[in-house]
Amino acid sequence: MKELVGRRWDSSLLEAATSLLLQDLPLDPSAPGGMVEYRRALTLSFFFKFYLSVRGRLSESLPQEVTPLTQEEKRAIHLHQHTVPHSTQLFQKVPEGQISIDSIGRPMTHTSALKQATGEAVYVGDMPSFTNQLHAALVLSSRAHANILSIDESEALKVEGVERFFCARDLPGERNVTGCIASDEEVFASKTVKCVGQVVGLVVARDQVTAQRAAKLVKIQYQNIEPVIITIQDAIREKSWLDHWTIRNGDVETAFKSSDHVLEGEMHMGGQEHFYLETNSHLAVPKCEDGEMELFSSSQSPTNTQILVAKALDVPNSRVVCRVKRMGGGFGGKETRTTLVSVPVCVAAAALGRPVSIMLDRDEDMVATGGRNPFLCRWKVGFSSDGKLLALKVNLYANGGFSLDLSGAVIHRAMFSIDNAYRWGSMEVTGYACRTNLPSNTAFRGFGGPQAMLFAEDIVSRVAAFLKVDPTQVREKNLYENGDSTHCRQVLERCTLKRCWQEVKHQSSFHTRTARVHQFNRENKYKKRGIALVPVKFGISFTEIFMNQAGALVMVYTDGSILLSHGGTEMGQGLHTKMIQVASRALKVPTEKIHIAETSSDKVPNTSPTAASVSSDLNGMAVLEACDRIMKRLQPYIAQSPQGTWEEWVKAAYFDRVSLSATGFYKTPLISKFNFETLEGQLFSYYSYGAAVTEVEVDCLTGDHSVLRTDIVMDVGESLNPAIDIGQVEGAFMQGMGLYTLEELCYSPEGVLLTRGPGMYKIPGFQDIPREFNVSLLRGAPNPRAVFSSKAVGEPPLFLAASVFFAIKEAVAAARAEQNLDPVFRLDSPATAERIRMACQDFITKKIKPAVPGTFKPWSVIV
Repeated sequence: MKELVGRRWDSSLLEAATSLLLQDLPLDPSAPGGMVEYRRALTLSFFFKFYLSVRGRLSESLPQEVTPLTQEEKRAIHLHQHTVPHSTQLFQKVPEGQISIDSIGRPMTHTSALKQATGEAVYVGDMPSFTNQLHAALVLSSRAHANILSIDESEALKVEGVERFFCARDLPGERNVTGCIASDEEVFASKTVKCVGQVVGLVVARDQVTAQRAAKLVKIQYQNIEPVIITIQDAIREKSWLDHWTIRNGDVETAFKSSDHVLEGEMHMGGQEHFYLETNSHLAVPKCEDGEMELFSSSQSPTNTQILVAKALDVPNSRVVCRVKRMGGGFGGKETRTTLVSVPVCVAAAALGRPVSIMLDRDEDMVATGGRNPFLCRWKVGFSSDGKLLALKVNLYANGGFSLDLSGAVIHRAMFSIDNAYRWGSMEVTGYACRTNLPSNTAFRGFGGPQAMLFAEDIVSRVAAFLKVDPTQVREKNLYENGDSTHCRQVLERCTLKRCWQEVKHQSSFHTRTARVHQFNRENKYKKRGIALVPVKFGISFTEIFMNQAGALVMVYTDGSILLSHGGTEMGQGLHTKMIQVASRALKVPTEKIHIAETSSDKVPNTSPTAASVSSDLNGMAVLEACDRIMKRLQPYIAQSPQGTWEEWVKAAYFDRVSLSATGFYKTPLISKFNFETLEGQLFSYYSYGAAVTEVEVDCLTGDHSVLRTDIVMDVGESLNPAIDIGQVEGAFMQGMGLYTLEELCYSPEGVLLTRGPGMYKIPGFQDIPREFNVSLLRGAPNPRAVFSSKAVGEPPLFLAASVFFAIKEAVAAARAEQNLDPVFRLDSPATAERIRMACQDFITKKIKPAVPGTFKPWSVIV
C-alpha cells in the first residue's frame, strides 16, 4: 500500500501491485486450508478486478488521461447477479379412467411433504423421551493405525451424571466381531485401531451434553503401526488390496494392434460425504425379559441392523425388533454404516436395562461413517480414424477404507458400468478394492457407477480431442442401440438411449447454442462458456442375486381402513407414497384409506436394504400380490353386492370369517449370478436411460462457474408418480453436481478428515441450481419388467451432472487455447474453483511459483 501511494493508475501500477501483493501474502506450502497457489492467484485476480473497476471509473471522469475499458474488461468486472431459477417439468398426462380414484401415473403429493415442511414429521430424535432414558456418546480413535496399549475411563466416570463406560471388555469373543459382508470389523476396537474415527468405546450419561463431555475425557494410549496407508497411490505401492477382479470380453491386445490410434491416460475422482440432513440417530429400548430389544433406528437396512444387534447381544434374531419410521436422507450412507453406532447403543441398553439414545453431531458423523469411494482410473483406448471405439483396457482402483463393507460390490458396479452408453469393441477391466487406513467407504447413490461412467466419458472426450472433432460426434457414433450386447454380454432390450439423446438435442437447441457458445468465447477473454451433451445407461438390480426379493403385509380393518407394511424404508424419496398408490389401484380404494406407519422387522422379515434404485420395483410387486390376495377373497361379496361400498364388502367378509390380512412376496425373475470368468449370467433386470445438455459460464480469473441451463430427458417407463420422479431427477442431478464440481473431502497425511461440517465442506446451495432447468420424462416407453410398467429413478439421473463437468472442461479448454496452451489437459474430479482457476493459466498464474514436492508437508492429500 505504501509503495502505491502517488502512482498513476496504469499498467505499471498493476504490475507493481501484484508483485507486492505476493510479498504481502507469503503463504507457507503447508498452510492450513491448503490450496496455497490458488489462494495467492485468487488474491491477484481480485486485485486485477479492482484495478479494472477503478480504471473504468477514472476513465469516465478523466477520459483524456485514463484508457477506457474494453468490452472484455467490462465483462470481467461484471458482478454476479443471483437470478431465480426458471424451470419446466414435462410428463405424460394420464387420461381420466373409469375409476377416478386411480392415482397411478398422477403427480400425487408426497404423503409426508406438508409434515416435513412444517417440522411436524417425527424422526428418531423427535420421539418423546422415556422417564429413565439415558444418552450415549462415542469414543473414537485419534490414530489411523496403532495398537491400543491402554484405555483409562476413570476421569470420564467422575463426571456427574455419567452412568457407565463400554468398550471391548464388555463384549467378549465373537460378540465383538461384526461386518455386513465380511466379519472384518469390531463393535469396539479391542487391540488395534485401523483408522481415525473407529469406535473404541461408548459413554452413557443422563444427557447428551454430559455424555459427549465425558467421552472427551477417556484417555487412550497408542503405539503407532507402520505403514499408514491413506491414499490409493499408497495402496498401489504396498499392494494393499481388499480384493480384485477382472472382466475380459474379446482379445484386447489384438484389437489394439489393429487400431489406427492408441491413447493412454489417468484420472482421479474424489469421494463424497452423504451429508444427509438427519445424522445417525438411534433409540434402543430393552424389554427386560427374554433378551428382547426394540430399536428405533435411522437405517436403510432394518434386517442387517437386526442381525448384527442380535449377534452382539447373543440372542436369536427374533428377539430384536428394528423399526424405521422415516429417515432425514440416506443416499446409501445408512445402508450398512449405521450399525457402528446402533449396535453399541443396544449393548449399553441391554446391560443397563434402560433405554439409551444417541444422535451424532455432524462432525462426528462425518469422521466415523465414511462416504463415496474415491477412484483412480488408468486406461488405454484403441480407436479408428473416424472415431469408432475398438478396444479399452482399464484398471480401476477404489479407496475402500479399513474394512471391506460394500467396496467389493461398489467396484463390481463400476466394472459393469465402465462402458456407460457405448460400444467399445474388445474390453478388459480390472477392479481393485484398496485397503487403506481410512473409515470404511460405503454405498452412495450410484454405487460405483458415477465414477466409472465419468472415466468412460473422459476417455471419449480425449479420443475426440485427438481426432480434433466435437466429442458429441464420437459419442453419437458409438452409442448403444437396441439389440446390442454390453461388455458383460447382456443384450439391451427396449433400449431408448437414442430416443433420449435425440429428444434432448432437439429440446435444448443443442447445435444452435453450441454455435453461440463458440461466438461468446471469441468475444470474451476473461469469461468462457462450455456446453456438453452426456448420456447415461444404468443397470437395475442388486448385483447380489439373493437380495432381489421383497415382502409386504396388508391388513384391512373392519372400518375399511388399511394398514400397509413393506420391506422398504422411507428416506424422503417417496417410496411410501408410491406403495400407497400401488395398493390404491389394486384395492380400488382412495389413497386416503391407506396408511403406512413404519418399516419394521416384526411385520416383514428378512428384507433387503432400501438401495440400488429397486425398492419401488421389488416392494411394489410384493404389495400388488398381497392386495390381489385380499381382492380375491373379497370378490364373492363384491359380486353379491356390486353397488355396495368398500366398507360393506369388508364387513361382510369379516362376519363370514374371511381373513382380511395377506402377505405378498416377489423375487426378480430372469436374472442370474454373473461369472467373471465366463461372462455368463444375467446381471440386470433392465436398464434405465437418459441424456442431458448443460451450458456453463466460467470466470477464468476466479475459477467460479455458473450453470446457465440444463435440459434432461429421462426414461422412467410409465411413471408411477411424475411429481416424485421429476423430483428425484432434479435432486439426483444436484447431488451429482456437488460430486463433480463442489464437494471435496480433504484428509491430512495422518488420515484425519479436515473437511468436517458445512464450514469446510461445500454442498450445492440454491444459487448452484441451473438458472434454467428443464426436465422431461420420455413418453411412450413402458417397461414390462416392473410394477405397472414403471422404471427405477433414484440413481440413474445422478450421472447426468457430468454434463456440468464436461461443459466446464470445454470452457477451460477455450481459455487455454486463447493463451496458446494445449486445450487437451487433465482435469480431475471434482472440478473445484481451485482446479478451474489453476487450469486457466494466464499472466497471473505465471507469477505463482509452486513449492517443490517433497520439500514440505502438505496440509492434505488426495485419497
